[in-house]
Amino acid sequence: MSESSLHSEAGFRERAAFCMFDFANSAFPTVALTAFGGSYFQSVLVGARGLRLGPLTLGPTAAWGVCISLAMALVTLTSPIMGAFADSSGRKHRLLSGYVGVCVAACAALAFVPPGAGLTAFVLYVVANFAFEGAYVFYNAFLPELVPPERFGRLSGQAWALGYVGGLLALFAVKPLIPKDYSVASAGHASYIYLIVAAWYLLFSIPALIWLKDRVVIDAQPLGALARRSFAMLATTLRALRRYRMVVIFLAAYFLYTDALTTFYEFAGIFTKDVLAFSPSDNVTLFLILNVVAAPGAWASGYLVDKLGGKRSILITLLLWLVVVAGAALTRSKESFFGVAMLAAVVIGATQAASRAVMARIAPRKRMGEFMGLLSLSGKASSILGPTLYGVVVDANIVAGDPGHGHRVAITVIGSFFLIALVILLQLDERVAAADAEREIV
Repeated sequence: MSESSLHSEAGFRERAAFCMFDFANSAFPTVALTAFGGSYFQSVLVGARGLRLGPLTLGPTAAWGVCISLAMALVTLTSPIMGAFADSSGRKHRLLSGYVGVCVAACAALAFVPPGAGLTAFVLYVVANFAFEGAYVFYNAFLPELVPPERFGRLSGQAWALGYVGGLLALFAVKPLIPKDYSVASAGHASYIYLIVAAWYLLFSIPALIWLKDRVVIDAQPLGALARRSFAMLATTLRALRRYRMVVIFLAAYFLYTDALTTFYEFAGIFTKDVLAFSPSDNVTLFLILNVVAAPGAWASGYLVDKLGGKRSILITLLLWLVVVAGAALTRSKESFFGVAMLAAVVIGATQAASRAVMARIAPRKRMGEFMGLLSLSGKASSILGPTLYGVVVDANIVAGDPGHGHRVAITVIGSFFLIALVILLQLDERVAAADAEREIV
């Protein structure tokens, strides 16, 4: 089946369903990880006594970092294989449905974890975050089947924008349950927030789970044969990757700036609580505002990518990220941080939308699932390092009387990755990369 016929079969309903999936899944990172979940895990589910993992006893902040890193390690190990499996079996839709189901179940289970049951919460968060991130391998691989290459950026940006609207509305939905502070005594029914997030993800994923469809149909084969074929395809891709020099350059840059971006996002709620004394209500207000700002930014970024090209768009966002890093490291008040955070909200969606569109342009068309898996591999592998490094730097730079010192040092260290990524990305030539993709070098 030709590429043009693939695009002609994708109507408005499928494109809308693709965008709605971002609307659906945004509740999990916005609420369960950032605005509420990170601080609730740190202060209530783990608590001051920390978390014991075998011979190690982790403080609550370090436990959150390791939790995120472990989930990302699992995604790193499985995403290329699962992408290859999706391509060889024609089962992107079925795999996407399965990952959504696992994330929804684990998130809902968190509602029943009592305060202090840190290990149970740790395991459930690893499972939920692994399934949430892993689903992107299959979801992203639908993009080139829905629109022609010149519209990748636009559809990607529209999906990210709708995702921010979803995050905004999800915050409104859980706001009545937000506690006045993060303590066991005042938590009340706050744990039910996880049920709302799980229900939101499941309900609004239904259009994508019904209407997105696989266009490459493979004859039914035993699971073992499909697995062997998937491994063989992945091995071929890895051997051929050295011929896709531009893809390697992009993946290296993506590794670094996604590490920084993901770490900042995962620790944003903890940073505001520990450094600027934000209350739970303050954090919800902050993220409500940020989602309002981020949605039009992500929408506009799609048109920017189509007009300027992915490389230029990402370079612009990396320069803006350096401004964000400097502002966050220097801020001393809630008011000034709001300005820094609003700039970050604009560029985070633009960075993500542009990245997805770039890979969709430069990856070989017949191995899109595998190369989206490699994109996930690069980003998630980096995210093994970032959260743990951030926590270690914070703990190593505690200064009496200045609770924010360690966080500011950590932000500077992680933020330097944006600069390194910018230098690497300058070597990318999108035209050469697109030509390589069209030739299907193998």
